[in-house]
Amino acid sequence: MKSKLWQLAQDEKGFTLIELFTAIAILTIGLLGTAALTAGVVKGNIAGRNISTATAIAQSCFQENRRVGYTYAGTAPTGVSNSCLTGSATVTQGGVSFTRTLAVTPTSPDTTNIRTLAVTVQWTEGTAGSKSINMSTIIASGT
Repeated sequence: MKSKLWQLAQDEKGFTLIELFTAIAILTIGLLGTAALTAGVVKGNIAGRNISTATAIAQSCFQENRRVGYTYAGTAPTGVSNSCLTGSATVTQGGVSFTRTLAVTPTSPDTTNIRTLAVTVQWTEGTAGSKSINMSTIIASGT
């Protein structure tokens, strides 16, 4: 009898229907997990790109005001070009609109030759809502 059972087991080839369904279920769960992970990575990449862009916009504003110097920081008098003026401006990059706001204030207690430049950059990031960064630097007379 043992030899007959052994021979029956040797003659079976292929997979049973239960084994196939189990393999398909495991594969489906794995693929759904990978898809959810990919969506999270894409959102993270978009958020990182937007933060980098906002930081570059703020840095560009600081550089422009350092170029025009202490006297003209945040302003554009006749004969001086300054692309980053006090107040708000909209900058669009990569299909996203960023609102850049510059404030130039005297720095206390020494208000005669040091000013603080504060830049806030705001943008909307899909379902995550409104995001912003705040950066500041100082500029002194003679620079």
